[in-house]
Amino acid sequence: MPSSDPEAPEMLEIALDGLVRAGFLEQTGDPPRYRRKPDESLVVGRLRCSSKGFCFAVRDEPGAEDVYIHGSNLSGAWNGDQVVVRITKPGNRRRSPEGEVVAVVERANRTLVGRLKQTEEGFRVVPLDDRLLFELALSEPRPSASGLAEGQVAYVEVERYPLGDLPPLGRVRKILGHGPEASIDVDLVCCKYDLPQEFPPAVLEAAATLPKKLSRSDQKGRRDLRDWFCITLEPLDLQHPHGLEPNVAVSLQRQEEDSWLLGIHIADVAYWLDPDHPLEQEAQRRTATVYLDSAVLPLFPPEVHNRLALLPHQERLAYSLLLTLDAEGAVRSFEIHPSLVRTRAHLSYGQVQALLATAADLDPDEKVPELMVLLQNLLRLSQVLRVRRHQAGGFDLPLLDLLTPYSADESGYGPLLISDRLGAHALMTEVLLLANQTLGHHLRQLGIPSLARVQPPPTAEALQNFLRLANAMKLDLHLQDPEAVSLADWQRICVRITAPDVLASGNSPALVAQLLSTLPPVEYRLQPLQEPLGHFGLGLLEPYATFTAPLRRYADLLNLRALDLALRKGRNRRSPRSKTVVDLHGPSGYGHIDWQVLPPKVHEEWQAFLQAQLPKIQAGYQLHQQAERELMGLKRCEFLQKHLGETFPGLIVSVQNYGFFVLVDPILAEGLVRVSTLKNDWYEYRKQALVGRKTRRQFRLGDRVEVQVKNVDYYRQQIDLAVIGEGRPSEEEE
Repeated sequence: MPSSDPEAPEMLEIALDGLVRAGFLEQTGDPPRYRRKPDESLVVGRLRCSSKGFCFAVRDEPGAEDVYIHGSNLSGAWNGDQVVVRITKPGNRRRSPEGEVVAVVERANRTLVGRLKQTEEGFRVVPLDDRLLFELALSEPRPSASGLAEGQVAYVEVERYPLGDLPPLGRVRKILGHGPEASIDVDLVCCKYDLPQEFPPAVLEAAATLPKKLSRSDQKGRRDLRDWFCITLEPLDLQHPHGLEPNVAVSLQRQEEDSWLLGIHIADVAYWLDPDHPLEQEAQRRTATVYLDSAVLPLFPPEVHNRLALLPHQERLAYSLLLTLDAEGAVRSFEIHPSLVRTRAHLSYGQVQALLATAADLDPDEKVPELMVLLQNLLRLSQVLRVRRHQAGGFDLPLLDLLTPYSADESGYGPLLISDRLGAHALMTEVLLLANQTLGHHLRQLGIPSLARVQPPPTAEALQNFLRLANAMKLDLHLQDPEAVSLADWQRICVRITAPDVLASGNSPALVAQLLSTLPPVEYRLQPLQEPLGHFGLGLLEPYATFTAPLRRYADLLNLRALDLALRKGRNRRSPRSKTVVDLHGPSGYGHIDWQVLPPKVHEEWQAFLQAQLPKIQAGYQLHQQAERELMGLKRCEFLQKHLGETFPGLIVSVQNYGFFVLVDPILAEGLVRVSTLKNDWYEYRKQALVGRKTRRQFRLGDRVEVQVKNVDYYRQQIDLAVIGEGRPSEEEE
C-alpha cells in the first residue's frame, strides 16, 4: 500500500543513498535500480547495548556470530536499532568479531522516558534506560519558563537523531513527576512502551454509530437461544471502576443418560466490523487490552462494550458452542451456531463464592433458586473437567496473591494460574479452556487458516538453576531425561512445589515464581502449522487458539471471523454434483473432508490477511507482557521504598561470588545482599554458598533469611538488602 506521507519518497531516496555510500547497496541504470552489493564484511544486525558503553550487533542468521561494537564506533546508533555493520576484526574461539556501524536501517526508539538535567544551555534529558548511551537536547530554546525543573521525569519524543556533530534533539510531550511518591508508575510504563491511553475522535465517533437495537436482518439465520438460562462470570462486578466487559456467557442443562449440555456463548463482535472499519483499525493498532494494575487500557472504547458485550437482559448476537458431555467430562458431540442470546445475570467471582456458600447452607428440603443450581452444577462439572485435564498430562499452579485474575484462560507465562480463594476462577478456567480447544481443533480439521498460540518446553539448561534451588531445599526433583523437559517432569514439579509441606514452609510462592521464569515466551502462529507444535504451559500437544475474548484480544476476533467464514462460505461437499455432504457445524465430517473447505480465492485472501496481521499481534503481545511485568517491578520497588529500614523474610534464590539474591516476602521482590556488607567475616564462594573463613557460618542457596531494606533505585528497579544474622553453621560442622 503506498504511503500517505508526502515526504516518504524523499526519505526513501535519502535512505537508499546512505546505503549506497555505506557500500551495502549498489546503484545501476536510469531510473536507478538497487541491489545488495556482495561484501562479506557488511552484515545486518540489531543492537543490544550495555550500560558500560559497548554493544553487540545480534544477527538473524542461524549460527551467525554477534559482532562486538565499541561505543566510539556506534555512529549515532542506539540500543535496539537495526544497523549495517562493517566487520573490522574477525573473531576467533576466544572473542567475537569486532565492527563499526556504517548505517542505521531502522530506528527503535521514537520516544523515551528520561530525567531532566539542568545545563548552561538549557535542559537535557538523561534516559532512564541506561542502555541508551546519550543525552538528548530539548528543542525548546529556554524551557525553564515552561515549568520544567531539574530531576523531573519526562516523556520525550525524538525529533532528530544524532547527525554528524549535531546531538539528538527531542520535545517534551508529558511531565510524569519526580518519583514514585507522585504515583507515576502507570504513566511511566505507558510512555515507555508507547501504550495509547486515549482513543482518537474518529474511533469514538465510530463506536457511537453502532446500533443500539438488533434489526430483523441482524437476527436472520441465527439460532434463537434467548430463552436459555445464561449467565456471565467475571473477576469484578460491572459497577466496579475496572470491571471487565463480559465476552462469554455460559449455560448448563442436564440431559438424559447422565450427560450435560454445556453452552458457551461468545459475543459476535466480528459481525459488526470489517478490516476497514475505524474500530477494527484501532484494534489492529492496539492488538489487545492491557491490564496495568489500577488502569485498564481497553481494545475498544466503552461504547463498544455497552452495545456488543453480553450485558444482562440485553439481546445480543453471539456464536454458541453447544457441547454434549458425559459424566466423566468427555465430549460426545458438539455444534457451533451463530445465535441470539439474552443473559439473565452477571456475577463477579466474589458474588459466586457467596452464592455457593449460601446454597451449601440451605436445608435439604428448601428449594434452591435456579441461579444457585446452575452455579453448583457448573462447579461440579469444572471439577470433573479439571481431573480429566490433569489425567491427560495437564497441570496448573496457584495464582500468586500479587496477581489479579483478569483472565480465566492461560496466563502471560503460559500455564494456568488458578486462584485457590476463588472457585469461580477455577470454574471459568476449565470452561474457557475446553471451548478454545474445541473450536481451535475444529478449524484445524476443516483446514481454515486461523491464529494459534504455541509454547515450546523450557530447555533442560534453563531449568537447571531452578532444580539446584529446589534440591538445595531437599525437594528431590530431577528430569527423567537430563537433556529434555517433558510434560511429566513439569507436572511432577508442579505437584511437589505446591505440596502441603512446601506451602507450610512459606516457600511455595517463591518457587512458583522461579519456575515460571524458566518458560520460553508464548508465540502466535498461523495454523494449520507446518511443524508439530503444542502449548507446553497448558500441557497440550496441539496449538491453542483463543476465541473467547473478542472484546479484549484482536486475535480472538479474527478467529471468530475464521469460524464465521467456515460456516457461511465453507463448502460442505467437494462439488455441486457430489453426494457426500458433511456438516461443518460439528465434528461428524472429520476424516471425510478431502477438499479445501473455503473457496480458493476466499482462502487465499483470508490467509494473506492473517499473515499480515500476525507480526503485529505477536509484537503487541510481547510488548504488553513487558509492560505488565515492568509495572509489577515498579510496584514492588515502590512498596519497599516505603519500608526502608524494615525487615522482611525471604528466600535465597541465587548465590554469586559478589553476594546473594533474596526473593523478599510477601511481594516476591528480588534484592541483592552484597558480600561487602557481610562485615563479621571474610566470605568465600563455595558450591552455591558463601562461607566465612573464620566462623564457618554460611549463606546457602535455598536458605530462609531475614533481610533489611537498605536502598531502592525505583527507576532501575534495583534493591539493596542487608542480611540480619550470621548465617547457619557450615554443613561440614553439622
